[in-house]
Amino acid sequence: MAAMSRVVENAWPGHLIVIEFPDGQHVRDWYRSRPYQEILALRTDNSQSDVIFVDGVEHPHKATDVLG
Repeated sequence: MAAMSRVVENAWPGHLIVIEFPDGQHVRDWYRSRPYQEILALRTDNSQSDVIFVDGVEHPHKATDVLG
């Protein structure tokens, strides 16, 4: 069965890919690595995308923790 998504607010431009790393240093090292840089053009030349690095939250984080 194919995955289904439904936009309920605003417009979603496409797919979301999430890659988890142990910490920010690991993701920066991966992004700057020679092997990734050698294939980076495969993505950038063939797709429109945004790339963001997002710091995670500590366990046992709850979404309500940020409400004031």
